[in-house]
Amino acid sequence: MLNALLELDEEGEEIAEIIAGMLVDDRKRNLFVTRLVEIKNQLRGMDATLKLTDAEDAVMRFVVDAKRPLTTTEVSGNIGQRFPSLKYRTHTSAALNSLVSKGLLGKYKDGYSFYFTTPREAVIVRLKKRGEEPGKCSLVEIAKETGMPLGTVLNVIEEMME
Repeated sequence: MLNALLELDEEGEEIAEIIAGMLVDDRKRNLFVTRLVEIKNQLRGMDATLKLTDAEDAVMRFVVDAKRPLTTTEVSGNIGQRFPSLKYRTHTSAALNSLVSKGLLGKYKDGYSFYFTTPREAVIVRLKKRGEEPGKCSLVEIAKETGMPLGTVLNVIEEMME
């Protein structure tokens, strides 16, 4: 079945070459299988139904409505009035990072600060920083740099290429 799929794919020959190169060496094979399992687990989360707490929902709406990247301090200073626990940066940071890990927000580092924004904006910032284009970029690296699930990054890149 894999052979048939690779024959249909325009880059199938190149993919087959890469896979073959990984399978000849035990160390490379083990690393390859480990990464495949990681990718499989990340992609599994793409179809999951997400449940948000009231605080997470408020934080997400605030960041998206701001229409610009925000730091934890900026979010905490505004949302903390409605949700007392979010007055504290550590609590706000936990809520923001939870939203990032769920793929609902993106994050990137600029200087000493982390900025939270939409997934699309986070991917665009990382692409520019890496000097890459949507069609030719390292999805796994961008997922690591933005803290978002691989499936979210893949969806954003696909939307950008339409």
